[in-house]
Amino acid sequence: MMKFRTALVALALTLVVSSLSFGQTADVKSIDAYAATIRAFTAKRTSPKLVFADVSNAETEQPSKYQKFASEKALEKHRDKSEVYSIAYAWKKGGKVVATNFTLSSPSGDWVKYNFHVFRADGTLAMVESDYRTFMGDFVVIRKRYFDTAGKEIHKTVKIQDLKTRKPKKAPGGIMGDDPDEVDYYLTTAGLPFADILN
Repeated sequence: MMKFRTALVALALTLVVSSLSFGQTADVKSIDAYAATIRAFTAKRTSPKLVFADVSNAETEQPSKYQKFASEKALEKHRDKSEVYSIAYAWKKGGKVVATNFTLSSPSGDWVKYNFHVFRADGTLAMVESDYRTFMGDFVVIRKRYFDTAGKEIHKTVKIQDLKTRKPKKAPGGIMGDDPDEVDYYLTTAGLPFADILN
């Protein structure tokens, strides 16, 4: 009788885990489909792209101070006088931010990281894709993180490639500057560093 009960408990746990796994897989597929529509939207030249940059002095480690620019041309004019190392583009749909693309770099110029956020209509993060590129070993690390509406990570993937050939590449000793646990993304549009100057 005891063995039978144990078997039933094990079966129940297996069914629960399978159900949760199926649910997460369905959620990931749904997010991927939604992200594809947002990607297509941002690719259109008519999309309303907003331009921001952190104009604080990176070398003196000042707190971030984002400024809104009228256009990419206006940003480039500013960069001619004072370089920036954090640039962000934002796209609105129906008056709400649905995507942002951050370009992060450093004065050394030996690495760059792109963080593309996909937000739901309620302002929560659905997915963020990070693309980290470094000349230190010539690596590209592409990570995708998926989130539910409560901000919980439900799935993630990682690809490591050669910077020049874009073929898969092994990095048994890790990659300089790449921190898999770094939280340099935003779980809500309200948490964006330029949220107060979006309008």
